Amino acid sequence: MSDGRAVTAVLDGRVEERLVDRVLEAAADAAPGEGVHDVVAKVVEIAELDPDGTREALRALRADAGALRGLERGLDLSPDRATLALGGAIQLAGSELASDDPDLGSRAPELERWLEGSW
Repeated sequence: MSDGRAVTAVLDGRVEERLVDRVLEAAADAAPGEGVHDVVAKVVEIAELDPDGTREALRALRADAGALRGLERGLDLSPDRATLALGGAIQLAGSELASDDPDLGSRAPELERWLEGSW
C-alpha cells in the first residue's frame, strides 16, 4: 500500500483486517528471532502512511478482547507478561502517534523491548 493509495486502518470501528494480515505476514515471514522486529517495522510503515488511522486502529484494538488475546498468544512470554508487554507497546505507540509530530520509527527499539519482554 505504499504506492500512493490511502491507508484505512479502521473500518466501522474495527481494525481493518488487511492491515492485520500484513502485520501477521511480517511475523510469519520473519527469520527466526526477528518476528518482533519485523512486526514493529510493518506497524511503523503503516503508521508513516496514516498516523491518525493507525492511532484509531490501536484504539479499536484495545476494545477487541479476542484480537488482544490472539496477539498475546503470539508473544513468546508468559500470559501475564504478554498482557503487560502488549499493553505497554500499545500505550507507547498510541502516545507517540498522538503527539504533534509523530515519529513511531524513533520509538521502534522501545516497542521491540516491550514486545520481547525485555523490560
